[in-house]
Amino acid sequence: MRSKWVRRVSVAASGAVAAGVLPLVVAGPAQAWSWDCQQYLRHKGYNVPVGGEAAKACSIAEDGEGSAYSLDICRTRLEALHVKNKYAVPACKKGAAR
Repeated sequence: MRSKWVRRVSVAASGAVAAGVLPLVVAGPAQAWSWDCQQYLRHKGYNVPVGGEAAKACSIAEDGEGSAYSLDICRTRLEALHVKNKYAVPACKKGAAR
């Protein structure tokens, strides 16, 4: 009798875990574009902490879906953080790529 209870609990728990994982799997790719922008800047030698101002600039490009306005805001904010224009422009484009 006890083993059936343990089995039922483990099955229910695994279902709850699977339900909790699904939103993470679905939400992951939406973050990829901003992450690409951040990674590009890191590879160019810039310190880009997760959730920092540069990461927020990259998110603006992503949220604006690459509109000229969102790319300009992204570039302007990165340049205000002393990112060279030759790196800010491609970083923002990577952040908006879909």
